[in-house]
Amino acid sequence: MSLAEGVQARISYKAYATGAIDSNTQPASGTDPGASGAQIVRRVSSSLNLTKDTYQSNEIRDDRQIADFRHGTKRVTGSITGEFSPSTYWDFFEASCRGTAGTAVTIDQSDLTTLSADHSTSKFTAAAGDPVALGLRVGDIFRATSLSDSDNNTKNFIILSFGGTSNREITVFPAPDTMSADNGFSLSTIGQTLYIPSTNFVSRKFGIEEYNEDIDIARLFTECRAAGFTLNLPATGMATCEFPFMGRDMEVYEASNAPFYTSPTAETGTGIFAAVNGLLRVNGAVQGVVTGISITMNLAPSSDAVVGQDFVPEVFLGSANITGQVTALFENADLINNFVDEDEIDILVYLTTTSAVDTPAATIYLPRVKFGAANVATQGMGAQSITMPFQALKYTGSAAGVVQTTIRFADTQAS
Repeated sequence: MSLAEGVQARISYKAYATGAIDSNTQPASGTDPGASGAQIVRRVSSSLNLTKDTYQSNEIRDDRQIADFRHGTKRVTGSITGEFSPSTYWDFFEASCRGTAGTAVTIDQSDLTTLSADHSTSKFTAAAGDPVALGLRVGDIFRATSLSDSDNNTKNFIILSFGGTSNREITVFPAPDTMSADNGFSLSTIGQTLYIPSTNFVSRKFGIEEYNEDIDIARLFTECRAAGFTLNLPATGMATCEFPFMGRDMEVYEASNAPFYTSPTAETGTGIFAAVNGLLRVNGAVQGVVTGISITMNLAPSSDAVVGQDFVPEVFLGSANITGQVTALFENADLINNFVDEDEIDILVYLTTTSAVDTPAATIYLPRVKFGAANVATQGMGAQSITMPFQALKYTGSAAGVVQTTIRFADTQAS
């Protein structure tokens, strides 16, 4: 008889038709989410399991033994961990943000009249129009076509800020080639963007299946809500991600009934992010001494037991509490003073999968952050490090092109 091997386990998921949960009934899985249309997800591990409240009798008996033990309310808990790659976990980010992904924005000479570029200031400058009113935002990744300088047509540009009359000066990374005013061009953001909205929240839930192909057993975890994420971006090694879930139940399928999902879409084939490639900007300055950054969104999921049924009536999600930590080599007092003075700063992370100028990429933008400490470890004979835990807050200012949110993502491969 075969024993299950991790290498032959497959994790697939599919969103339900609606994110609503009926407090007193559970959907028939064959109908919703249904067996077709699932997506295989890449993973390092999964800890999803069905758990139950249990109750042990406290009766005092003359035989001095325990005579009863019961199962109570059930719920699904655990998380899926993986190596962070473009597009792969976009549905889980969208569910955690409870927003709706934005599609690409395209503008051209009919909107801006002409576009010039200056390498020394790292800016594109338009002659007319308002790039922000036309849909561009800080943290967007765009590519150009038909510019007179061919190099400016081949690379990703990340928007760092807007300035000048009607936001016509667009500061970008990397610096573009200097170019005189061009009246035939197109700029398009790549992929999709996502942020936590202030209104019109969207609830989502997934059916997540773990199928052990070698022993032909599948476990379908039903009505699972994404409860946030943790991103770890070390200076060396691959970027990693973890997505906790809470759900309502588990169904087991065996032999000819397994797997539940039929012909799920193959997993993504995009490269894995490595933080050594890309850009990290803190408080408007590019940082060359950061040794790691982590970002966590905790939605504090909860599911209360009720009388008369053994499944929870709802999976509640709390506020989006986003925290993290920056570690850096101790170079100067800038980060310490940010903490001492209780400065509100921004953090922009640009991640790439290769060194190519048009590589698949993503940005993570935290427009309003406060450091909670500035801990310098004085030890050893080599470089000294500083650890800066932070709290991200909703941006409530009016800087051009900065969305009033706590976190914003862009992913060139998301669709």
